[in-house]
Amino acid sequence: MSQTGPVYLRWRENGPAPSEEKFADLDAALDAVEARWEELQHQAPQILSAHRVLLISTEDLRQAMVEEEAE
Repeated sequence: MSQTGPVYLRWRENGPAPSEEKFADLDAALDAVEARWEELQHQAPQILSAHRVLLISTEDLRQAMVEEEAE
């Protein structure tokens, strides 16, 4: 599932403004979500394209992490 980058991981920590982290490609962003899922799962994570278009929603990430745990 390679998407050329950059792509952005966006999540909501404390407060109204979202936090954001830039990655070279989609695979790197997905790896970061997987590594930090315990922290991110309650912070509405999303992955966005370079143009800030939603690529992967919070629900899609949640389903992917549940499937990953089942394997």
